[in-house]
Amino acid sequence: MTGVVNCRGGHRLSLPESGKTALLVIDMQRDFIDPQGMCAVLGDDPAFARAIVPRVERLTGWARTQGHAVFHTREGYAPDLSDMHPAKRARRGSVSEGPLGRFLIRGEAGHDFIDRLRPAPGEPVVDKPGFGAFHATDLDAQLRQRGVTHLILCGVTTSCCVHTTLREAVDRGYTCLTVADCCAALELDDHDRALDLIASEGDLFGWVCDLSALTGDAATRESDCTIRAMEARDAESVMAIYAEGIETGHATFQTDPGDWESFSAGKLSAPRLVAQGADGTVLGFAVLSQVSARPVYRGICEVSVYVADRAKGRGVGHALMAALVGESEAAGIWTLTAGIFPENKASLILHAAHGFRCLGRQRAAAIMPKGPMAGHWRDVLRLERRSDRVR
Repeated sequence: MTGVVNCRGGHRLSLPESGKTALLVIDMQRDFIDPQGMCAVLGDDPAFARAIVPRVERLTGWARTQGHAVFHTREGYAPDLSDMHPAKRARRGSVSEGPLGRFLIRGEAGHDFIDRLRPAPGEPVVDKPGFGAFHATDLDAQLRQRGVTHLILCGVTTSCCVHTTLREAVDRGYTCLTVADCCAALELDDHDRALDLIASEGDLFGWVCDLSALTGDAATRESDCTIRAMEARDAESVMAIYAEGIETGHATFQTDPGDWESFSAGKLSAPRLVAQGADGTVLGFAVLSQVSARPVYRGICEVSVYVADRAKGRGVGHALMAALVGESEAAGIWTLTAGIFPENKASLILHAAHGFRCLGRQRAAAIMPKGPMAGHWRDVLRLERRSDRVR
């Protein structure tokens, strides 16, 4: 046996020896991931897809060391669209070309894999004229010829090509494992809804796990900061960083940071954390707010993590969040919540990387008072992280 995988929901799945398990890496193509690809040209932000690339690299490396076959799929069509059915052609839209060529056309630059996830020599590539990898391809025949009975799925997008392939595989009798943090959709709520569907009706579409359940270790983000408890002397720096976040117009409905006394009064006394740079300056902070004064809800708190503009991209947010999660669990807090604008992709990626899942979208939560979307009703994604240690 390859081993027993600890899956979400307390389930366990035994993967058979090499030869009977295959990894499907679904559609890691430039049109879906590249900033100049189809998705970006059509106005979507492929940030979530880019964020999973390092994890998919680790997953493919793990599968190869285990002796599992690795299959790569690409969605694409003939230049004359002869293999695209009429209904899909009708939905194609007026914009069908960008800097990487015609969208999803075989032979164009956008149709190809991103450089970091090119197939290794000898690994099969399945070019599929549709969402599902089994539709109008020989994938099923290739898998059965190898004696494959179990499939591990990753790639993009969770709610479309990954889920379609998963459903096709289940109908063909394969045992399927979806690696949640190695999949992505264009929106986080679509991703998490798709994962919830897998577990619906008694795990109808198989099992779900995170990468660490397979590789045995969690990826860590390097940072050059030190995390310590917030002190009174940090007040000015904390309020300045908070003000920077407000000015972006994508962090909060708040229009003004107010004074330290009011800010501090609304937060738990501990944990309160700051990230300190090598020069002693404060680079970011993380605090918790009680969601209700009722004692029964004492273990439910809302998270606030802010990083100074000058420190973004240095792993400061990840260091703060990891420390905040650990200290909140030690304090007996069992649920962390967050409300985040869908446009704040960096914050959503940060929260998802530390175990937060999207419960849903609160549509038209309020009118934005300032920033680039001032005067517009804004949606808010509601996220939650349940502690595994505190029940």
